[in-house]
Amino acid sequence: MLVTVIIFLREAIEAALILSILLAVSFQFMHSRRWILPALGFGLIGACVTAFYFGEISNLFDGTGQEVMNASLLFSMTILINIICTWLSPNLFRGRPLSQHLFTKIIKPILIINVGIAIMHEGSELFIYSYSYSLTHKNSLALLIGGGLGLGIGVSLGAIVYYFLINLQWKTLIKVAICTLMLIAAGMASQAALYLIQSGWLPSQLPLWDTSNIIAERSIVGQLLYALIGYEATPSLVQVSFYSAAVITGVLSIITYTKYVSLKSH
Repeated sequence: MLVTVIIFLREAIEAALILSILLAVSFQFMHSRRWILPALGFGLIGACVTAFYFGEISNLFDGTGQEVMNASLLFSMTILINIICTWLSPNLFRGRPLSQHLFTKIIKPILIINVGIAIMHEGSELFIYSYSYSLTHKNSLALLIGGGLGLGIGVSLGAIVYYFLINLQWKTLIKVAICTLMLIAAGMASQAALYLIQSGWLPSQLPLWDTSNIIAERSIVGQLLYALIGYEATPSLVQVSFYSAAVITGVLSIITYTKYVSLKSH
């Protein structure tokens, strides 16, 4: 049961963190949070379809379709999160919250797609795990209890983060949101690299280090760090490179866009 709890927690907490941060930003700047409804719908439908066609997807690309699809989804979220962070950054310097027109026309669709993809990715993994579990175990009670506990912990942590963020001043909220989202995006880039290594699209390498004796990946702390910063005890050089590239790209985008907005305003 503990394995089930950890698996459900790992899949739930990443989506919960992204969702809670973006909802807090919408709330703090008095933008509508109704975008969450189409995002949830898109994500759940996508997760069901992906799980239903799991066999067909897995057979693509010489049997590596599932890994390639997961890598594509994670890279997509990395890009979208960096766009959101870039959009948020100039508000720290111009002393006023976000434009309602900009939010409605440009950012709202990005939020819907980003959260939808996150729910689709994590949800499909849970559907597939649950189906595999039901085939190999006669009693599904442990799956129901463990899955419920894992989801409950993940959702509860997301709620705690949300209520913490909405009580911050808006400039502090933007700083926390940008830093946290950029770390999550970098972790996703590293995860995507791992999927491509597993599929053979990137070379397999020995790990650069091993911190499993300090923080085990399967521990609760390890899963929290996995969701927050993409923690992995035994990363390869390729994964570290993708992680670093995501952070550097995000920082450069923020600096460039902030300078552009500053020059335009003058």
